[in-house]
Amino acid sequence: MCCSFKYLIILAPLMSLTPWLKAQRFEPDIGFGIVSELRDTNGVSVADYDQDGDMDIFLVSIHKFQKGNSQTWSRLLRNNGQNGFEDVTEESKILFQNETLRDGWMGDRMGASWGDYDNDGYPDLFLSNDGGDELWHNEGNGQFKNVTQSSGVEGCLDCYSSNGLWWDYDLDGDLDLYVCDWLKTNRLYRNEGNGIFIDISEFSRLDDEGKTWASIPIDVNRDTYPDLYVVNDFGESRLFINQGNGRFSDSTRYYKLENLGDGMGIDVCDYNSDGNFDIYVTNIYDHLPNPFFVGSEEGIFTNRASELGIENTGWGWGARFFDADNDLDEDLYVVNGMKVINGRGDRNVFFENEDGIFNNISQSLGVNSISIGRGLEVFDYDNDGDMDMLVGNRETNLTLYKNYTMQTDELNKNWIQIKLEGIESNRNAFGSIVEINLQGKHYYRHYSGANLFGQSIKPIHFGMAHHEFIDEISVTWPSGKKEYFPTLSANQVVKLTEGDTEVYSSNVALGINESDALINIYPNPFDKQITLRFPENKFGQVNFRLISASGQVVYDKFLQKPYSAMLDFSNTKLRSGLYYYQLEIGEYISTGKLLKK
Repeated sequence: MCCSFKYLIILAPLMSLTPWLKAQRFEPDIGFGIVSELRDTNGVSVADYDQDGDMDIFLVSIHKFQKGNSQTWSRLLRNNGQNGFEDVTEESKILFQNETLRDGWMGDRMGASWGDYDNDGYPDLFLSNDGGDELWHNEGNGQFKNVTQSSGVEGCLDCYSSNGLWWDYDLDGDLDLYVCDWLKTNRLYRNEGNGIFIDISEFSRLDDEGKTWASIPIDVNRDTYPDLYVVNDFGESRLFINQGNGRFSDSTRYYKLENLGDGMGIDVCDYNSDGNFDIYVTNIYDHLPNPFFVGSEEGIFTNRASELGIENTGWGWGARFFDADNDLDEDLYVVNGMKVINGRGDRNVFFENEDGIFNNISQSLGVNSISIGRGLEVFDYDNDGDMDMLVGNRETNLTLYKNYTMQTDELNKNWIQIKLEGIESNRNAFGSIVEINLQGKHYYRHYSGANLFGQSIKPIHFGMAHHEFIDEISVTWPSGKKEYFPTLSANQVVKLTEGDTEVYSSNVALGINESDALINIYPNPFDKQITLRFPENKFGQVNFRLISASGQVVYDKFLQKPYSAMLDFSNTKLRSGLYYYQLEIGEYISTGKLLKK
């Protein structure tokens, strides 16, 4: 087998060589940029596949898989915190992917969409390809199982699947799957709840044939049922209204969402914090400018892209709105390009949102590279409270931009990240609306995780500027239930669960050091018991503590001169999830993570 990289260590530059504006700064992460295998990428998406609290990455290679050529491999990278990213593709079993794909003009493999379709708490992965799709079930032990054939979502050899969208269109509590296709009609698979999906494309009337790159669910008419906006390359992009009976109707013109071709990427935001969500679509500017459909209380949209100065991004692809500088409003980054000839081509574009006015500050931030950008995701890979950017490129390495807002901006230090867990709704809570109240001013996020060439499961991020407390959080779950959560302090990651008003924080001030080979703790994940094994005659008294994600000590035990000790948690009523252990041995303290099944 050809050699492959195993570890990607995140190396932050010692000083900035990039000019910055208003203390905002991004810099490419050297640890990613120098890895030759990470090139020719379409989709990029993130999820915490191993449930250890960090965002892991899946990268989609454009190439047809060749076992002996590691540059053709799509990659699963596990986030090991301060130790960087580790390539776990082979041990995860996702490596040996479909080898029967034909040659596609945009690549043989396109997108990666994370979604927990069986609600077992572990993210599963759908891969959209040219000539046959793949569904990989997360087994919960770090490995995945190919369930494509048994699930019924394999597509066809004549299909050119560009994107997969997990969403609960029928609100039955599990995720259904919509597959965009550039050659054939799009497909809607209904989740039967037993690992099997049924193709209901024709019945639902979602079998659009406009050569689709992306789609996104949004409840336009506010009847709880998610509607669907489909972005087409050849043909009009279309809004389909969910009738609530498994069928959809085309209402594009009524809601004034016409985009007459060349549609590529899409994202949803609330750029002016008025509670009405807005839709942005990337096009090929020379053919048709990008539209920015601004929502209204009445439900009708208005294209304000030209007025706001965000209509031209060249040959646009992936787009993301996010609060890059933690100043309360959502900024916009778009990756672009089709060809680079003699160093000339479309540049990626960053628009800073200042109170509803967009300014192009791409050059001053140093994020206006000339490349053939495709996939884009924003997430907090280093858990410092600001959002970083990952760009998938063709013909060159992908780029991970580290955000230095938390290190350089004294005014906008505060933030909150919110994880959601559906109970009556789908486990990922795709389709939720989150609202925070900061001294009477309200800010909103629409959560679907969907993007061009992928879908992510990640915390919902709000910058909070100078605010140190949130007065109130409300979540409108996909089920239609709206729940309120009490005052929270800033600068933490919290988990909100449908039907449970208790807030769980995953910020615990422990220095994680799991590399200590002197102590062996197993199994991990555990069920009712764990075993601790120490070097013989090395230690006297040992104090073992188990700490919940909210920082509460839930188990505390002294062990006298241990060599091997079995700890039983049968009577502790521990909930499933992430815990931290702490071993105190004199002045020596060892800490790490344990996962309860």
